[in-house]
Amino acid sequence: MTSAGKCKIENIVYNAGRALALTAFLIYFQSRFGIFAGPLTPFIIPGALIIQLLILIRLPSNDLIPVRVERDKTDVFITGEIKFALLSSAAVFFAGIEIAPIVCALLLAGNFILQVLLFAGWRVYNRVIISGRRVADFTGRGKNVVIVGASERGMKAADIFLEHPELNMHILGFVDARREGLWRYRDVPLMGHPDNISLIIATNQVDYVVIALDKDDQHLGQRVFSTVEAMGTKVCLLPDIYVQSISKCRSFSLNGQPVFLYHSVPENRYALLAKEIIDRVGASIGMILSAPFIGLAALLIRLDSRGPIFYKQKRSGRNGRVFEMLKLRTMVNEADSFKEQLEHLNEMSGPVFKIKDDPRITKIGKFLRKYSIDEFPQFYNVLKGDMSLVGPRPPLPQEVAKFEPWQHRKLSVKPGLSCLWQVNGRSNLDFDHWIKLDLEYIDDWSLTLDAKILAQTIPAVLKGKGAS
Repeated sequence: MTSAGKCKIENIVYNAGRALALTAFLIYFQSRFGIFAGPLTPFIIPGALIIQLLILIRLPSNDLIPVRVERDKTDVFITGEIKFALLSSAAVFFAGIEIAPIVCALLLAGNFILQVLLFAGWRVYNRVIISGRRVADFTGRGKNVVIVGASERGMKAADIFLEHPELNMHILGFVDARREGLWRYRDVPLMGHPDNISLIIATNQVDYVVIALDKDDQHLGQRVFSTVEAMGTKVCLLPDIYVQSISKCRSFSLNGQPVFLYHSVPENRYALLAKEIIDRVGASIGMILSAPFIGLAALLIRLDSRGPIFYKQKRSGRNGRVFEMLKLRTMVNEADSFKEQLEHLNEMSGPVFKIKDDPRITKIGKFLRKYSIDEFPQFYNVLKGDMSLVGPRPPLPQEVAKFEPWQHRKLSVKPGLSCLWQVNGRSNLDFDHWIKLDLEYIDDWSLTLDAKILAQTIPAVLKGKGAS
């Protein structure tokens, strides 16, 4: 098992142990002293357990530092226990549970002592027992990095990643104006010239670009920065500051090394966590409500034409990662093989292929597309985490290959079922306008904006305006 997997299991075991300790503590005191009375008694222990588990939820950190450094911080522990005490006291008060204040205080104090003992053991385990073991920063998968500059400062940046594999960062290569050929540093290859940075990002799944140019190459910095910023990829500076037109800058720690992070995507972690929860809950509800429609549509598709009911299509998600998007089939079987014969009929500008009266669309397919019923299976993609309820529609990989650098920023956030394009004309808009609406959504994103788009999507779909 990888160190990342071990780290995840350790966190689960510790958090489960804290929750079980609280449960055992309350069960013991209730069975021994019968301190709780009233109709709500059966719900007290489950309620306390839920509060404890909610307190243990940690927002993902933006800093690129090992999890082991983060997961046993004393201030985080103390803050969590204070929150538990306040929330538990509020729950007891508003639920009208009959319990003497002194007893409530003793229970909270007893639980605090128990949790302190568990935390002390956890801290010893992290700082002593596994002090020699590297623990990867578990974020689901490693992050890909491209370093701009292959001189002294660029090598210094590479050393940080190479000497600290627990950061879980993978250096794809260097970009440099002075070096060429098969040059390498510590087995990290040279990927090309800074002028080709847009192509490098477009053809690789790049999460961070670290600009570490030496003094003599600083004239290249602003041009590289502007290109990367326009494409929506995060930029780390070591430590020079450039004039940004889109992204916001904040300082953060790269394993203790202060750097500046320029991000042109939303970074409000609390709002993003709420968005994730809304996505999963909304997708679950959407799957249940749409099931009868999908079942009826599946029957009609089967009667209308030969071929599978569902159509899986590779799409580009966040930072260009490819996933399979699920739809109800609305075209004849193997419709993609006829696409080249219809290229001359394309009515959409840019790399997107759209025909208003596409001859490949079946009779039932026209109806399903008009009212977006064919998109209902994508609730599964949202539940799976590949998509969001609201976000830019995911493009095809071959379309992404033809994007201009500024259009690539569309991929800097998770794609969605609906966005400003969906409620502002759909296929009646040209490609550039479509992209600009997506970028407008990214720049102005908020939970309120998501709510407005969702509220406008239903009438837009029912009208069937602009669908093709």
